[in-house]
Amino acid sequence: MLLEYFSVGHAKFNAFTVKIVRAMVASREIPIEELLQHDIVTKLNKIMQDVVSKNVEWASDHLLIIMNEILHLVAELKKTDPNSKVPQQVFNRLLVNFKYFSKLLTASDIVSMTLF
Repeated sequence: MLLEYFSVGHAKFNAFTVKIVRAMVASREIPIEELLQHDIVTKLNKIMQDVVSKNVEWASDHLLIIMNEILHLVAELKKTDPNSKVPQQVFNRLLVNFKYFSKLLTASDIVSMTLF
């Protein structure tokens, strides 16, 4: 599956991979459980660290959208299964890179578009 390529250092990791993963997650066709089986949160965190440390501008907006969509998916899971621990676990795992998320968010075009 394409999610194998969504990893720092993978030979096939590039802008197209990030855009395709963004589209896959945003489509909400793949259940959050399946995305988590492919360790998407850990991969996203590592990619965010790499992108911020290397100041790779092409990826920041796409990564923020992927993160946003993952949060929406777990919110929907929480609505359908209030006892599920998965939403909190995903949220906690995403918070690991909050400082990177903050840097991306301040540099993002998404923020500047919503403010004006």
